[in-house]
Amino acid sequence: MDTSQNEHTEEQKLWDTFLKGNDKSLEIIYRRYFDELYNYGNKWLNDISLTEDSIQDLFVKLLRTRHNLSGTTSIKYYLFRAFRSIVLDKLKSKNKTAFLDEAGRSLFVLELSPEKKMIMQEEVRTLQKRLSNAMDALTPRQREAIFLRYMEGFSYEQVAEMMDLTAKGTYKLMARAIDALKEQMKGTAWHILVPAGLLYHFSDIF
Repeated sequence: MDTSQNEHTEEQKLWDTFLKGNDKSLEIIYRRYFDELYNYGNKWLNDISLTEDSIQDLFVKLLRTRHNLSGTTSIKYYLFRAFRSIVLDKLKSKNKTAFLDEAGRSLFVLELSPEKKMIMQEEVRTLQKRLSNAMDALTPRQREAIFLRYMEGFSYEQVAEMMDLTAKGTYKLMARAIDALKEQMKGTAWHILVPAGLLYHFSDIF
């Protein structure tokens, strides 16, 4: 059995023990995925307290409804999908119009993490700026799709379900985003950024 199969089996067991009433399993899940959920949620909310409250709401909901929950082979995917709904509901309930674009759709702000910005070489800083500009040029939904697919590693099908898109719509959205990034980064020695972590997740695009 390879590593990925072992991980899936371990995740299934962890989730199953939670469904059977083991609260310790939920604590493990919470500690394992808190940082990733926080990183994702705060890109929507840009509010530390509100993001943390949203994560708490997610796990309280899991506790209250676990007897009605189904099994899963990917806890991370299950959490992200449920968490996204909670975050969007909070945006609506708080009437956060600042997070809406001109069409009334929720914005998703994608920023490179601070540690990935600590690059001193002038050439790399120039490339970083080009990548940042390229990401800024994408639509909010394109940025979210890129984040979920290339930074969080979800499949196209999982991205489609989380973003309430058809599989065809997701492929089109991603294709446009990738084409836009390629155009913006044309002629760039992108491989220089890979060791620094900036383009590690996007190496198969360029």
